Amino acid sequence: MVNLAEIRTSLEAQVNAAGPLPCHVGAFCAWLLLDHGQLQRHLVDAARVETPGRHPEFIAALGYGAAAGLLTDEQRGLLAADLAHLAGRSFFAHGRPLRFEVDGVALLGVALALKHNTVDALWMHKLLERSIVEMSGDAWQLGLANAAAYSLGAPIGTPLPPELAVALASNGSVICTDDDVRRAWGIIKSFELHHDGPTRDAARLSAFRHACALDAQINPSSITRDGLIALLSGIRRSMRRWTYEDQPRTSKSREARWEVENEYHVQNLLWSVLAPIFPDLEDEENLLSVGHKNPRADLGVPSLGTIIEVKFLRSAGQAAYASLIEEIAADAGLYLSKPSPYDAIVAFVWDDAAHTEQHDELQSGLVAIRGVAGAVVVPRPAKMRRRMA
Repeated sequence: MVNLAEIRTSLEAQVNAAGPLPCHVGAFCAWLLLDHGQLQRHLVDAARVETPGRHPEFIAALGYGAAAGLLTDEQRGLLAADLAHLAGRSFFAHGRPLRFEVDGVALLGVALALKHNTVDALWMHKLLERSIVEMSGDAWQLGLANAAAYSLGAPIGTPLPPELAVALASNGSVICTDDDVRRAWGIIKSFELHHDGPTRDAARLSAFRHACALDAQINPSSITRDGLIALLSGIRRSMRRWTYEDQPRTSKSREARWEVENEYHVQNLLWSVLAPIFPDLEDEENLLSVGHKNPRADLGVPSLGTIIEVKFLRSAGQAAYASLIEEIAADAGLYLSKPSPYDAIVAFVWDDAAHTEQHDELQSGLVAIRGVAGAVVVPRPAKMRRRMA
């Protein structure tokens, strides 16, 4: 199974390992990753350099700021003047080493600057045509140059590297295909990522975030019972951000502690997680009578034929676990008796005593019960320590 947390950590580590970056490279990375705080710092640096030392790279950095809508009035004025000056320069001059002409990050930044200005861009179109020819042996630089041309209205002549296509699509700069997302995801999840430079590292992290966001757009009709169990299992991680304060977070608020004291509180928690995903979710549903018994399920998802039975485990010990297993077994016998719209139960146990060393054995005992499709045990988080009376 792909561990998304490990992939994210690895990608973030590669991005953070980069040392001081050239102004336009840092601005590109911050723009891709939507890090507006970092991008603004690069904008300040780019605007600080005085003429005649204003190289195209400083203009490119301001271009990324323009694309993000972060420029001040003073920076917009400076950028317009810079673009007018750059348009009058000659490129691919004989005997002069190529610099801006084959720097994909700089070319894209300047193209974005022109896109957000009224300065004529015909000279940039001609420059990009030749730059694309010069870069034909470098897929990454070629992709950046093609993206620059696309931002000015030209078609993309060569497919972009998939992680670049997805990263640029995440902020609306290009349109990527489902195949781009699949190919980018295949590269990212392979864990065969080498440090290929800060721009590619940033693009991969941006593509990872975008792919995860697309995957998180849940289609309820596509969720299986196993998916429901996986979703409930993830609540343990969600509790990391549960509000339980030792002191107020702001000067205008009071200390807040969202206590979980009984089964009803746990049911409310599950309802808040599941209701947006399952439009047919039922709570406290009265089932068909079985003899003199009138069973009532805690939560039910009719579309999955599944009942979620909530238990609140207040104490530890063999007797408490045995009693809980007996309760679930009795519930299964009642809830799944024919005729019933349900054919399986998922047990969700809140362990208020937080005896995590017993959870594996408890879950094994629960899923051994006929009709129990899954069991999730969530311990009371350590930060929710009980106050002494």
